Amino acid sequence: MANIPVVFCFDSRIILGASVAIKSLIDSAKDDTYYDIRIFHSDLDLNSQKNISKLVENTKHNIAFHYINPKLFKGAPHNNGSWTELVYYRLLIPEILREYDKVIYSDVDVLFKGDLESVYNIDLSNYELAAVPVEKNNKETMICHKYFPENTNEDIYISSFIVFNSKLMREENTVGKFYETIRNIGKRLKFYDLDTLNITCDRFFPLSFKYGTFQSIMHNEDIHNAQEYDFLKTIYTDAELLEAKDNSFMVHYAGKLGKPWRMKHPYKDYQEYIDVLPKELKQYTFRDIRKKFFNKH
Repeated sequence: MANIPVVFCFDSRIILGASVAIKSLIDSAKDDTYYDIRIFHSDLDLNSQKNISKLVENTKHNIAFHYINPKLFKGAPHNNGSWTELVYYRLLIPEILREYDKVIYSDVDVLFKGDLESVYNIDLSNYELAAVPVEKNNKETMICHKYFPENTNEDIYISSFIVFNSKLMREENTVGKFYETIRNIGKRLKFYDLDTLNITCDRFFPLSFKYGTFQSIMHNEDIHNAQEYDFLKTIYTDAELLEAKDNSFMVHYAGKLGKPWRMKHPYKDYQEYIDVLPKELKQYTFRDIRKKFFNKH
């Protein structure tokens, strides 16, 4: 049986979206895959933890919770919306889960469609981490991401799905280097954790776009109309984008279209997951309701 640790970082404002991500991860697992799911959080009370744990009842999988003190990132740039100190918690994975040499991290605004054993088993001997490239790191042509002269990588890697080579990172004190980057770059950080990862690390294993297919690519009949197409085409051919669309392991609901649980008409496959969640996990916050009201989709 494949024992695979998977980390999610979220707070009480996004229990619904996180529950769909966890449920779809479990449902997409092969019979011989065991997920050791770890949740990094700063405010989930015991009742919420109990309700979330219901997702693994009568399965072979496990869920455990790790409280992270927001003060660990006191002074790090962030905002008071979606990108609070929480976005940095993933950077602590190698030091918190010291029992693992490799760990998968995923955002929670996702829907899993495939098993993760193959990506977890990628040989990362010479790499700090594996992630999905999304744009060429070229000051003259960059559309979405911010150029940093400190970033020596050829490509920009998104931080929504990562396989950490935790063993190597502990040996090289990479977590300490993350903190150093945050201190040195400070308010110049635009995408916070993404920028910190790309500036600090220079040995990325490039993953297929299948491990982070943007919703605009997945749900657009013509991929050329996808909002992110203009910068994705600096990395991928149309054939590669279409192949990811047809054979995605994970859909990432990033971009201006909004999160599917905040849509007036969520995607059919996503709504089906909402429908089967325990009622305790269908927690629409005031923020969810407000965004759903103004969402055009």
